[in-house]
Amino acid sequence: MVNKQTSLLIVDDNIDNLRSLAAILRLEGYKVRKAISGQVALETVRSHPPDLILLDIKMPQMDGYTVCSILKEDTTTCSIPIIFLSALNETADKLKAFAVGGVDYITKPFQAPEVVARVENQLRLQRLSQQLVVQNAQLLEEIQIRQQTEVALHQAVEQAEAANRAKSVFLANMSHELRSPLTGILGYAQLLKKDTDCTSLQHKGLGVIYQCGSHLLTLINDILDLSKIEAQKLKLFPDYIDFYLFLNNLVELFKFKAQEKKLQFVYFKLTSLPPEIYIDEKRLRQVLINLLSNAIKFTCQGSVTLKVSVRSCSYESNEHKLISSKLTGKAKKIFANIRFEIEDTGIGIIPEKWENIFLPFEQVMERSHSPEGTGLGLTISQKILALMGSEIFLESCPNLGSKFWFDLDVYTPLSWADFNEIDDSQSQTLSQELGDESDQIINTLSPETEVVVPPLAELLLLYESAQMGDVQNVQQQILRLQQLNSDYLAFVTQVLELANDFDYQDILKLIDKYYGDNVSLLRL
Repeated sequence: MVNKQTSLLIVDDNIDNLRSLAAILRLEGYKVRKAISGQVALETVRSHPPDLILLDIKMPQMDGYTVCSILKEDTTTCSIPIIFLSALNETADKLKAFAVGGVDYITKPFQAPEVVARVENQLRLQRLSQQLVVQNAQLLEEIQIRQQTEVALHQAVEQAEAANRAKSVFLANMSHELRSPLTGILGYAQLLKKDTDCTSLQHKGLGVIYQCGSHLLTLINDILDLSKIEAQKLKLFPDYIDFYLFLNNLVELFKFKAQEKKLQFVYFKLTSLPPEIYIDEKRLRQVLINLLSNAIKFTCQGSVTLKVSVRSCSYESNEHKLISSKLTGKAKKIFANIRFEIEDTGIGIIPEKWENIFLPFEQVMERSHSPEGTGLGLTISQKILALMGSEIFLESCPNLGSKFWFDLDVYTPLSWADFNEIDDSQSQTLSQELGDESDQIINTLSPETEVVVPPLAELLLLYESAQMGDVQNVQQQILRLQQLNSDYLAFVTQVLELANDFDYQDILKLIDKYYGDNVSLLRL
């Protein structure tokens, strides 16, 4: 479609040619101007540049070649397309026309449709060329903006890194400067609390001092850890650790913490566990202490449970060779996936706040439920586990409790009894189902609480198994009673402690203790 604003200039010294060609092009909707000589054409182009020029070659005083050359040398007119229109039909003439800057060549006598087609074609090419120029300019501008943005971003990154480094240095220095006097304050608070001359009010004040100082020390340590993690300065230092001793120490610690709140603390070893694992002991302990501390903090009654199990294990694969090459003194290794679960019967968390609890300084509980804490524990734990290739998962129900768990892939020696006789030629994965009662080993630790004893009829199988000294069946019955009613936990704990020491006669005596003469009914 012809643009009504499109203007053409026809240059020819023949008046008839000018009139006939102008008439043809006006019928097509073009705005046409005429010039009878080369000099007039140059003046017209400079005053009102056309969109396209139809130029005759043979003219007096100044031929078409000269006009075209002058126009192409001028930066203001060099982009105007010029179609030569001439009776000259020699190849040399056409080549010269293109050499001086012409874009097309029409031989006289011309055919009207041919002229119109060639004009439209050149105008279309001109529009495309102009669009390309505009797009190139826009692209160049975008490139310049992007380059400027990248430079600014690079500078911002450098400034942020410098600020992070300064923050890390500042926090490291401040933590040292603050921890030193805090240690003295806490130490003297403990010493003064032992002074028998202190009044009850003074003892209470010293307790507040010690509690506030401990809270401040925890806050300092948490902020320093978070700063290291964000600056990617926190490094893991894995080594082989005694896994049994590690768990026992953890259990002993939280046994007393639970007793202080009159809670039951239960430790379930759901499967056989490796005696040694390759892990950063300090960071794993930090994560578990954080999760268990939260469980006890937000549980007012009931129990807190720690469950540990091996979900699967396999020989090291090629993808593990890099890590394996760093381990020394262990000729053969397996790769075990260990799950840690922490359950409580606390206040629970509504689903809408599950994600928020992993954000820094977020405490989604009511202040009355969380008088202590920095709001950084779960954030740090999640980030530490991310460095270990894991993450924390959560299930919770308000007023019923919460469960947090995570899985860790760790190396352990092949000497583990449950994984002997493995064929080297196989790359199979050994899986152990959770909940396999014949392989469960349970150890429960609880404070002294009122013991709820199961009905006599429920103790029949346990009594018979203890009489026969059947280890497996005793453990199965302990699990059955635990699952039957959580109120039996204290009784189950007593039975389990005896079962772990193989004191089956004492189990019989324990049942006799609660049911006296009625226990004879179990023998019928």
